[in-house]
Amino acid sequence: MSQEQNRGPKKAGPLQKLSGLFLLLSGAGILVAGLLLFLAALNANQANHFLNDWAVTGQQPSPEAFAVAEAAAIRAIRLYPGQSGEHWDRLGRIYDWRHWQAPISRNALTTIRPSTSEILEKPLGATGSTDPSTTRARAIAAYEKSVQQRPLWPYGVARLASARLRAGGIDPELAELLKKAHQLGPWRPVINRRITELGLKGWAGLDQEARDIVLENARRTVSLSRADERWVRQLGEQTGLDLLLSLMVLP
Repeated sequence: MSQEQNRGPKKAGPLQKLSGLFLLLSGAGILVAGLLLFLAALNANQANHFLNDWAVTGQQPSPEAFAVAEAAAIRAIRLYPGQSGEHWDRLGRIYDWRHWQAPISRNALTTIRPSTSEILEKPLGATGSTDPSTTRARAIAAYEKSVQQRPLWPYGVARLASARLRAGGIDPELAELLKKAHQLGPWRPVINRRITELGLKGWAGLDQEARDIVLENARRTVSLSRADERWVRQLGEQTGLDLLLSLMVLP
């Protein structure tokens, strides 16, 4: 028997052991990340079911339904392995829906809002969501976080503008958000409609540049369909700007 045949199996060297450990840890990390993504998606899907249902019925959610949706949306954020503007946008919409039928606040918007860590650690639940100012402040904070992570997405900017308006934010910040939404989505029908609605309702707080943008988006909205034309006409009557729209926008 040769000398080579008498030798036992070759032992792994330090470098091979280190490489094997690295591959093992990498595989475990990928597995954990995949599991977290799966759980985050499950919770996001649960929250989306509530949002879709509210959109179909057009009714404000009950405190109990809101609490379940809020908890699911927060779990999706906490479980997701990284930053996600989509998850924060979803949470903002849930806060938005809680009192969406309540009138626009007549009080000036306060600059004090909950931090994102407070939102995640202290959900409002059913009992803590009775005050519109509380849910609206959280909607603004969630949308701001979403816009920070998705700065080029015009729908998030428009939702932030809407949340500020409903909370009493008829101010220069509203004007800047409308300008940004127009810049990011100048020919998107949904954005045209949102800028038109928000701009007419917040007309008193807009500068001349923002007002010109609102009127231009109103013209684009009117051109979409006869139903949109009637809708813009109704907005003019509701906001007392019907004469201006008749002169500058309506055919």
